[in-house]
Amino acid sequence: MKKIFKFTGIFFLIIFLIAGAAIAAVFIIVDKPFIEEQMEKALSRNVSIESIDINVFSIVSGIEVSGISISNYINPEKLKDSKDKPVEKNNIFVSLDSFKFKLQFLPLIKRQFVLKEITLYSPVINVIRFENGSFNFSDLLAADKSKSTEPGKKEEKPAEVKEPSKPITADQIPIEINIGKIGIEKGKVSFTDKKLNQTLEVYDLTFLLHSIQLDSKNLESKNSVKIKFTTNIKTVGKIKSGSIQTFDFNLSADAVVKPFDVKTRILNPEISANAGSKKGTVTGLQVFEALKNVEQLEKYCGKLSFLKDSINWTDLKTSVWYKDGIVKTQDGLIKTEDYNLKFAGQSNVNSQKLEYDVEMILADKNASVIKKNLEQNIETGINALKVDKYVKAADVIEPAMKAMLNKDGEIYFIYKITGTYVKPNPELIEPKFPSISKLIKDALANASDAVKAEIEKQIKKEADAAKKKAEAEAKKAEDSAKKEATSKIKTLIKK
Repeated sequence: MKKIFKFTGIFFLIIFLIAGAAIAAVFIIVDKPFIEEQMEKALSRNVSIESIDINVFSIVSGIEVSGISISNYINPEKLKDSKDKPVEKNNIFVSLDSFKFKLQFLPLIKRQFVLKEITLYSPVINVIRFENGSFNFSDLLAADKSKSTEPGKKEEKPAEVKEPSKPITADQIPIEINIGKIGIEKGKVSFTDKKLNQTLEVYDLTFLLHSIQLDSKNLESKNSVKIKFTTNIKTVGKIKSGSIQTFDFNLSADAVVKPFDVKTRILNPEISANAGSKKGTVTGLQVFEALKNVEQLEKYCGKLSFLKDSINWTDLKTSVWYKDGIVKTQDGLIKTEDYNLKFAGQSNVNSQKLEYDVEMILADKNASVIKKNLEQNIETGINALKVDKYVKAADVIEPAMKAMLNKDGEIYFIYKITGTYVKPNPELIEPKFPSISKLIKDALANASDAVKAEIEKQIKKEADAAKKKAEAEAKKAEDSAKKEATSKIKTLIKK
């Protein structure tokens, strides 16, 4: 979350530097090279601008700047050599097709800041994290630019320990702020982590803050920022750390942010949003992997290993609330070809702890796989009880499958997930599975008459066999006795 605030801060820093240069152009007789020079001094970067539309009506109609390119950090000595030269394509930090700025000046007299628009059209932003942990914009965050280190290089002296900065409060905003629209449309952000050799791309990005109303004297009714957000996000290659391997999805959200806490008046954003995605893919999500391998399921109907390693959804939506590191979601739904997943709960972005309720409803096509796995477990149970002569798996499978169905006749599983993002711990709450042995014994009881007849038949068969065996042994003994008696008689006759 801290990184997000850093990225957002540097993004708006660039916007307001551009805006400041444009405002100055209205009051001072300047040309394009003048603004380029001012921006280069402020950013320590090569800056090139194709055109600036400034005229006497700009105060009313606004200012438009086209074809802006800003390079990565350039050493001050080398920056002099790049003066009046276009930014090299392989060294671009930020570029954009156009920038529009519309400010109402008359409300400033009343200590009101009314901004109609600050919009960047088709910006391209390349963010790089170097092996030493610094970013290609770290120099812009340094309090003293003269002592800032070139991004990617180690500091020659250890960084000074600074006292914690005081929190930002609403009272530090001296005027009422009213902004119509600020942000970017159709942008692209590339994030490369050289230490992990990973790249993340955000494209077709529209991020607009609109209907902004802030008034320190009336926070109860004027303390809101609305957000419209749409984008596509994907990984380039596999992620080598964390709870996800790869992803590629689109995302849209409409959110309302309350920047300041009304009671404390401290900057502590509260966010409420409705988010959705029409398609996407995520691979290696640890929570999902854990859901497939719950021990209770394995004992009853086997692992859900037939589900794919990648989650390919056709619809995703949820409502999200955030404050103080706590993320709460409700009415969550993920639709895939194999299942529908409903979810609600909360997580802590600082401790990474999870507490979610999840319901998985399997598609009908997976019932045959579940049935096959269940039949194998039933066969094993029948053999273990040594009742294979009286009960077959077909006699048990129907009640066994019925125990897994909800009121709509669908196979369902309800989980309680705790643990962390990396090590989730799912517990199966419903359905409550009967033991396989109990189902087999119930089948025996239901088939008691047939079993009794079979047992009586078996007993009679065994009795008949015993009788025949006894008769055979008796006859054999009788024949043996007769033979022995005859032998004795013949011996006596001879004497």
